[in-house]
Amino acid sequence: MLSADVASVQDRDLLARLTTYFQSLEARVQEGQGWLIFNAQRGRTLRITRFVLERLDARRPFLSYYHVPWRDFALNAYMSRVELPSTGFVVPTGRDAEYDIAGRVSRDQYYHMRATDVLLLTGLAPEHRFEVDHLDAVISARFTRRLPILLTTPHPPHDLPRLFAAAGGTDAWTRLYEGMLRTSLIAF
Repeated sequence: MLSADVASVQDRDLLARLTTYFQSLEARVQEGQGWLIFNAQRGRTLRITRFVLERLDARRPFLSYYHVPWRDFALNAYMSRVELPSTGFVVPTGRDAEYDIAGRVSRDQYYHMRATDVLLLTGLAPEHRFEVDHLDAVISARFTRRLPILLTTPHPPHDLPRLFAAAGGTDAWTRLYEGMLRTSLIAF
C-alpha cells in the first residue's frame, strides 16, 4: 500500500485517485478505463504495484488480471518475435524440450496479456523494435476489445516519444498515447 509517511504529495494524490478507481472497478473495466502513470521510478512502481495487486486480488475470481514487469514483457517479445521465428520453429537437435517450453510459455503469456480483464504492465521502457511491435500488438488487441491497461513507466511524458522513435516505433507511440488519452486516466 502507498503509505502517507513514505509517499510524496503526488503519490498521496494518486492513492486517492486509485482508491476511487477501485471503488467502481467493475464499471471501469466495462468501459475499458485504465491508467497511464509517468515518472514511476522503482520505489514508486513497487508501491503502486502492491496497491493495485491487492485491490485486484480482492476481486478474483470475478475479474481476471495479469501483471507483467517490463523485463518479462521484453523477454516475451524477444522470444515471440525474434528467437522462435528466427528458427522457423525448426528446433535445433537436442533442444526440443527447451524450445517447446519456451514456445508454450511465450504463447500463453501473449494470450494472457491480450485477453485478461485487466493488464498491469509496469516499468515501460522500450529499447528495441521487437518490443515496440509486441507492445503495439498487445495494446491494439486490448483497445479493440475495450480492456483496461494499467501502465507505469519510469520516464516522463516527453521522453517516451523519443524512446519509441529510437526503437523505430513512432506510430506505435502515437497509437498507445492517443488510445490511453481516449480511454484512461493519466498521472505524473
